[in-house]
Amino acid sequence: MPASDASLRQTGPVLIGQRASTSTEAESEASTDCDPTKTPKTTKETSLTANAELTPSGSGKPGFRPLRVPLFLCFLLYIQATSAICLVLLILGISVSPGLVTAHYLFLLQTSFSHTPTSRPVIDDTSQPVIFLANHRSWGDFWVDAALLGGPSFISRMLVAVSIPCSAGWGYLRGWLWFFHRGAKYKGGTVNWMMAFWRACHEDCPGKGVVMYPEGTRSLLPQGLPLKPGGLAAAFKLSWPVQIVITTNKEFVMAEKSLGIGFGIRCVTSVSEPLWPKDFASFEDFIEAVEALWQQTWRDACGHVSVPRSSALLPGAKQRPTSLFIRGNFRVQAVRLVVGLSLFYYGFPSQGGSQTSSVERLPLRAQHFGHR
Repeated sequence: MPASDASLRQTGPVLIGQRASTSTEAESEASTDCDPTKTPKTTKETSLTANAELTPSGSGKPGFRPLRVPLFLCFLLYIQATSAICLVLLILGISVSPGLVTAHYLFLLQTSFSHTPTSRPVIDDTSQPVIFLANHRSWGDFWVDAALLGGPSFISRMLVAVSIPCSAGWGYLRGWLWFFHRGAKYKGGTVNWMMAFWRACHEDCPGKGVVMYPEGTRSLLPQGLPLKPGGLAAAFKLSWPVQIVITTNKEFVMAEKSLGIGFGIRCVTSVSEPLWPKDFASFEDFIEAVEALWQQTWRDACGHVSVPRSSALLPGAKQRPTSLFIRGNFRVQAVRLVVGLSLFYYGFPSQGGSQTSSVERLPLRAQHFGHR
């Protein structure tokens, strides 16, 4: 976290791996990028205006407003309620697209979307595994990135389930939430375990790529955090293509630390060209290319112009379809079995209005026939 709000305004969008500017001109130019208090330039394709809701405190990070806390809690409860409905539908055999549900959340918040003129189309992830490397800012990342990419899978630590249990249960049962334990030690090495885990998860829930947050944790620093090599090493060994997706202002959509939500926030996205591990001779060359492209994509997303879109879905992205899920996977079948047995055991009414269960009535009947 930055030392102060002033440091955020002074540093601007210093990128990962980039040192502080040594020239006054560079500092002046950087200070306008990714600063939601500045009004971006406009072009014929772009009409961006400063949004007062974007910076409640007038700083580069979400400010605390006590009156927004009830709205935050109500919105979070609404997310859990709709996730619970989707969970019930899943048990009944209907798989709802998380991309459509999260797009609905953002519609309620009147979030608007645009992408930079140089943003690349999203690679087709319906026929092959693709890893999307996204910037990690707040809880709003999950809703925004899911809507942008059409309901992909997410790699997430298990602790998330404590905060959003219904969403976590829905995603885990369907297979688009890939939970892991941070800091756990695995026989054979973490990277090898990760490769096997990712393969199994994608086979369990195919048809879409997966979002990974390579910084490892949320950060409101303008430059983010250094990329962690573990997940990139697994991607390289699996030969899964990676594509960087940087989106601004996600921390203003939903800010869990300040317990606030934002209305009318504009999210600007820049999508990089895909990188194929097979095109690199070594992992060192691959991660160097990823880090350089990460910086370039951050810089592009924090530029002055963007092209508005009418929907959250990025160009080239394909929506995960809502479909029948009658057969289900092992986890869904197990839940259906438990629910079915529970309904069978507790669902039959007692004869004659008595509250005594059939199990409790068996000895009485046996005793009655014994006297006869």
